[in-house]
Parts: sequence; C-alpha cells; structure tokens
Amino acid sequence: MSDKFLLVDADGAYARFAVVEAGEPPATAETAPAQSLDELIEVLTQALAKMGAPRLHGAAFSAPGPIFGKTLQVTHANLKLDAEVLSERLGVADVRLVNDFTARAMAMPLLGPEALEQIGGAPPKGQAPAAALGPSTGLGVSILNPDGFVGWVATASEGGHAALAAGTARECAVIEHLRLANPYVSADRVLSDDGLLEVAAAIAHLDGHAPRTGDFAQLVAAARDQDPVAREAFALFSSWLGAVSGDLALVAGARSGVYIFSPMMLGWTDLFDRDLCRARFEAKGRMDVYMKDIPLYLVLEADCGLLGLSALYAGSGPF
Repeated sequence: MSDKFLLVDADGAYARFAVVEAGEPPATAETAPAQSLDELIEVLTQALAKMGAPRLHGAAFSAPGPIFGKTLQVTHANLKLDAEVLSERLGVADVRLVNDFTARAMAMPLLGPEALEQIGGAPPKGQAPAAALGPSTGLGVSILNPDGFVGWVATASEGGHAALAAGTARECAVIEHLRLANPYVSADRVLSDDGLLEVAAAIAHLDGHAPRTGDFAQLVAAARDQDPVAREAFALFSSWLGAVSGDLALVAGARSGVYIFSPMMLGWTDLFDRDLCRARFEAKGRMDVYMKDIPLYLVLEADCGLLGLSALYAGSGPF
C-alpha cells in the first residue's frame, strides 16, 4: 500500500485539504470553514472518515503567520495551529507546519508556463534565488534558494511587514494620511484588500471628496466605471506592488524572478497596471541595470499552497 499524506492550507476562515500519495500533486481538494483549531480538526476528522480512514504517514499544514517552535499563529485571524495537538487528535506522528508563502515558494518550480504571466525581464538566471509575494488579507513573502545540488530550499519571511516607502510626493501624502490611523504603515497593511479601501479613502480625503463607503467589490466596480478615486487607488497599488517586488528582488538576489501569488488580484487583473508595476520594479537608482533582466511573474493559478506542500513528500523532488 502506497504512503498517503494529508495536506492542509488554512487561512483562519477556510481550509483547503487533500490526501495525496508520495510524490504526487493534489488531484482534487476540498474546502470547508475552519476558524479555530477545534473546528479544523473536526472538519478533517469527518473528511478522513468519509475517505475510509486512510493510514497517514504524515500531515503538512500551511497558514499565514510565523512559526514559533511547534505552533503557528495565523496573523490576521484567531486560528492557532499546534503540531502536538494536531498529531494527537488526528493520529499522525509526523506533523509539519509551514508558512503559507513558504508553501507557495515551494510550488514555484512545479508551475508550468500556462500558469504564469511574465511582466517584463529576461529568462530566469538558472541557479539564482527566486522570491514569492502575494497581496491578500496581508502581504506574504518567501524566498527560494538553490541548494547547490539538484533542488531548492524555501525560506519563510515576514518581509511583508517592512515599512512601505513613498516614491512620489503623491504617495508620500497618501502614506502620511494613512499614518493618522496607524503610525506604522507597512506593505502588508497597504497591499491588501482592506488596504486598498484605506488608500481610496485617503485619496478622497486629500482631494476634498466625500468619505467613501462600500466594500471591496464596490471599489472594483467603481474603478471599472472610471471613478477617478478608485482608479487612482488601483494605480497606486500597481506602483507599490512593483516597488516592493523590486525591493524583494534586491534583498534576496532573486535573479530567477519574483512571483506574485494573489488569488485576490485574479478577480481584477484588468485593473492591474502592468506597465506601472514593471516601471517601479526596475526603478532602483544605480541598480536599474541589475533589475532590468529580472523576470516578474503573475501566477495565474489561484491555489498553489497544496501543490507546494506536496513537494515535502516527493522522495526525489526538488525539495
């Protein structure tokens, strides 16, 4: 009987999960609400029972947040993953916790060309590092380094929480307004769905418009209807995403490229200004020449967490 492994990608609201054989990517996955550890375990216990209670040789869990010892606290939710509790209650000896963007970085070598849209740059530089980031409820970041042999090693990072820099006077004014509500303005705070709403509110205030109301879907609709405040908010997002991606490329030496993983963005790629993003990606002063050839990719596959986790159990895979 082949070894089977449980893969779980959770965000504090929902969990996607699949059972796979060693070395195989997930063919199908289920999604269920899971806001707490107890709820997650209950969902998984019921699902495994329906599958005939397969004997699991390991389980891997990814979620957005830092790992301290054997626990992972989801940054933007109340869910806290505890490896020992998961092991005991699911009956799996080997439980691994992985930052969600580490999992996505692990998926990078497994993505085919149809899953990627290249935004400028040249082909990857072989055995140079790569990096991943992704706007959602926050900004995840991870780095992928060649191991010097035949594979790659993915490294977790909390780089999304670095301070957001202004590149123009307008950006400076918007950031200064955002600081009224929170003195520390990070990329994580701004490059997110809620962050875009805050940016739009700041623009409206600076231009003397009435305060904006409505949710993120209404902001997207307003931008598509050519509302100037909404359009500028998405333009600033595109610029800042390019700038932060370029900063990450410099810090990581990511000559193999920077990959943008963002299911949120896939719902409004028509509002993503690729030219602005690429221009700010390359605009690094005396390092412009260094940046020019680094590829930037928008990942068109919405669900990469489970794919990345499957690499943990690939006997001769890239990790």
